[in-house]
Amino acid sequence: MQKHIWRNTLFCLGLSAMAPVMAQAAPSGIQLRSEQSYTVKSGDTLWGIAAHFLRHPWQWPQIWHKNPYIHNPNLIYPGDRIVLTHGANGQPELRVERSYGSNAEGSSVVELHPQMTVEPLPTVATGEVMPFLGTPGVIASKKAYDALPYLAASASSQIAYTVGDKLYASGLERVPVGTRYGIVALGPELHRPGVEKPLGYALYDLGSIIVRSNSSHAAVEIANARREISLGDRLIPEASAKVPRYFPSAPAHPVSAQIIAKMSDYPELLVGQVVIVDKGREAGLSDGNLLRIERIREDTKNAVTGKPFALPPQKVGEVMVFRVFPTVSYAVITTAMRGILVGDKLASPSPVTASDSSAGNG
Repeated sequence: MQKHIWRNTLFCLGLSAMAPVMAQAAPSGIQLRSEQSYTVKSGDTLWGIAAHFLRHPWQWPQIWHKNPYIHNPNLIYPGDRIVLTHGANGQPELRVERSYGSNAEGSSVVELHPQMTVEPLPTVATGEVMPFLGTPGVIASKKAYDALPYLAASASSQIAYTVGDKLYASGLERVPVGTRYGIVALGPELHRPGVEKPLGYALYDLGSIIVRSNSSHAAVEIANARREISLGDRLIPEASAKVPRYFPSAPAHPVSAQIIAKMSDYPELLVGQVVIVDKGREAGLSDGNLLRIERIREDTKNAVTGKPFALPPQKVGEVMVFRVFPTVSYAVITTAMRGILVGDKLASPSPVTASDSSAGNG
């Protein structure tokens, strides 16, 4: 358990693990921290950098300055210096200073980096979300799942299999030798609260196989394993997953949603763990959207009248949407004040108020 806590703490560096800093007043409801500049280091994420300057990292788009050499804030590299300034109208702006030097003739300024061997920063720690980017993520029905190719047999009598084990698969008769397939298992059935018709099923990503022969009993070899792999697990073509470069943002329109499933076995969820949300593209969600996690509190009584008094929902954390389907989305927990539960409500980030600047819960 300590191992997982430490990993999640690293993931949230600059977000939930950052000690509260007194916010400064700023125009347009932007709540600034005291830091004025930051030099990007290898291993940083855009979320962490945004949190160096802002109490609400999702507000970064509102103060990003269109730099003459860096038009896309997702293309920020180690060594860049990010500076907080104020424009002529007093609005805060984030600018990037990049190293430059003279050319061989000393007559003009040329860009020295980013070098071709340096990768731009990811938005979040990629190890947490990458396993969920290379698979379909959601399948429409159990019937569709049952129709997938599957791991059919083994020459050994093992209960579970791991990297290097040789198995036989059904349904890969014409697949070229060397093709990689993902191994999946049927996950939780997804329901919108109060609606009987399911939205589909989540898929657990177990690992991948390489096809070694493509006869009616295709020989396959397990290339990697993320969970326990067993005979009967299904196979899907493995999609190449690019390193995510999401831009933190609030949804374009107000969204009210709910966590309907989790992709781990923990009873309560922490920072870095993945959940499934009951809203998707049809509700206006897109990659990089931030949603606040709210928990309904029990009603109390009005101290004067004695009548029931409904307390407003309590913010207990935030998630970032990183993969959007028509009716559901995958999201990663970016902050958590307490354990997050299936059933917790989600909402668009609320407008920043004076109370937000002193509450200390970012």
